[in-house]
Amino acid sequence: MKIFNVEPGSGEWLRVRLGLPTASMFHRLLTPAKLEYSKQARAYAIYLVAEKLLNTSLSPLEQTEWMSRGNELEPQAIRAYEFQEEAETAPVGFITDDAMTMGATPDRLLVGVPAALEVKCPAPHTHLGYLIDGFGSDYVAQAQGQNLVGEFEYVDRYSWHPELPACRVRTYRDDNFIHALQRAIDRFNEEKHEIEEKVRAMGYFEERKRLLTAVDDLVAQEDRG
Repeated sequence: MKIFNVEPGSGEWLRVRLGLPTASMFHRLLTPAKLEYSKQARAYAIYLVAEKLLNTSLSPLEQTEWMSRGNELEPQAIRAYEFQEEAETAPVGFITDDAMTMGATPDRLLVGVPAALEVKCPAPHTHLGYLIDGFGSDYVAQAQGQNLVGEFEYVDRYSWHPELPACRVRTYRDDNFIHALQRAIDRFNEEKHEIEEKVRAMGYFEERKRLLTAVDDLVAQEDRG
C-alpha cells in the first residue's frame, strides 16, 4: 500500500487520483450480488480516460447543505467512534496499491490494527435509513475495495448524528469477493488502456501537445525579449 498525505477534496488529492478507479466506484466494475463484470464499467472507463487525457478532474466539487454540515460534524463523530470502540484513529489522505492501479480514500486509519474507518454525518432521515436498512449493496464493493487496496482486515462504516443512536457496520475481508473484484479491476484497467490507445491513435492529443509546446516557446521568447 502507498499512502499520499493529501487533504481529501484538495487539488493535490484530485491530481493524485486522476484517472484511477477508486473504491467508491467499484460497484460500477463488479455486481455485488452475482460477482460479475458490470455493464457500467465501460462508461466509467471512458470517464477516467477523459480525465487523464485532459489532465483535469471531472469530479463535481459542489456540496449540499447536509454535506457541508457533515464535514463540520466529522471531528465529533470520530471522537464518538473512538470512545465507543475504545480505539485510536489517525488521519490519512489517499491510498493506492503498490502498482498504483487502484485507489481509495478512507476517512481514518485505525492505530495498531490493519483497518480503516469511513465516517458519515448525514441528514437525520438518511441516518435513520442506515439504522433501519443498512448501507446498501453498493457499499459492499467500496468496503471490500478498501480492504483490497489497503490490505485491511476490516473497514468500519460509522454513521453519526448528535441526536440519534450511532450506526456502525464492520465489513471483514471476504477473500472470494476480493478475488472477484481484483479480476474485475484487472479487466477494467485493460479496457481503459485500450480506450486510451484508440483515442490517442486519432492524433488529436499529440497535435494538441505539440501546439501547446509551440505556444509556450513563443511566450518564453516574448518574456525574454
